Amino acid sequence: MRILFIDESGDAAMGGTQSLVLAGVILRCEDWPNVRVGLDQLKAGVGVNPHMEIKWRHVRHPGGHRNPLHILTDAQRATFGRQVLGLVRNTTYARVIGIVIDKVAAYARPGITGAEDIYELGVSLLMERYQYYLRATRDLGIVVQDQRHPSQDIRLRGFYRALLTTGTYWTRFPSIIEGVFLSPSHFSTGIQLADFTAGAIYAAYGSATKDPKYFNVIRGKITGDARIGKRHGFKQWP
Repeated sequence: MRILFIDESGDAAMGGTQSLVLAGVILRCEDWPNVRVGLDQLKAGVGVNPHMEIKWRHVRHPGGHRNPLHILTDAQRATFGRQVLGLVRNTTYARVIGIVIDKVAAYARPGITGAEDIYELGVSLLMERYQYYLRATRDLGIVVQDQRHPSQDIRLRGFYRALLTTGTYWTRFPSIIEGVFLSPSHFSTGIQLADFTAGAIYAAYGSATKDPKYFNVIRGKITGDARIGKRHGFKQWP
């Protein structure tokens, strides 16, 4: 059984950030305990309670005393960010999926009328790639995603149900169980890893000032087809 943990960086609304990034970290169930212990140890190593959530923005922005990492220097926070991403890199069977949507170009496309259209498009692209991965590994999988606003969560559950029932133009989803399980990120090790992964991809591809050093840590974990050397798990749209 595989678990896909999903989080985002940027936003889907017109204006605001330049891009929307949805990222997924795939873990085998049997690998999750070691990953959880590893993340707890990294937090404890910088003087943070392992039960406290550290977000990607805590690495990138000082944020004053509300930032759990405020006692660290910029260089130390950067090192911590790479170490968290290193948990994904160093977990043998962990894999990454990343979707980068250029919102300016997206809003010019027919059928894109609002933020939820863009967000659901990103989910569709990500889920297609998860299904390709599950098919290649001959395994089943579930999806765990960060909670948003209650009204958005209701719509998202309905969207997943329709997606898994009818499929997309490109694929069906026989390997994915149920729909989506929504969880607060502070209760989920996997979503916290997905948050860092989404942030790393956004820094490399979504922002005006490209910074690939974090994404380079996990670049080799993007899902793909080893037979043809293609990493289909990373998609920029349109």
